[in-house]
Amino acid sequence: MEKEKKVTKAVETDIKQEWLKIKLKTPVEYQGIQVESLDLSGMDTLTGRDLNAVYDLYANMGGSGIIMQEATLLFAQLIASKVSGFPLELFYAMRAGDSVKLKNRVYRFFFLEG
Repeated sequence: MEKEKKVTKAVETDIKQEWLKIKLKTPVEYQGIQVESLDLSGMDTLTGRDLNAVYDLYANMGGSGIIMQEATLLFAQLIASKVSGFPLELFYAMRAGDSVKLKNRVYRFFFLEG
């Protein structure tokens, strides 16, 4: 019975995290890296220290203001780079539609999933 609970919980966690995986409409190639999908589930493991580093980088890159930076494309790109390990420049090369999808998923993580 206990094993069934653990398996069920693991399956529920996998299903919950599925929305953090994005299949790109248009694959991106950057310096020999071919990316067809993004896995943002690493956002679950970010710490306050990680967020402070992203906020500082966001400000240093000219991010606008301190209110709702989580709703901006630049912030989403920085977070995605942090959790995926892909270089930030790869996210700059993404098509607009995929970029907006990325921005919306990051926003949803911070504001709608809690």
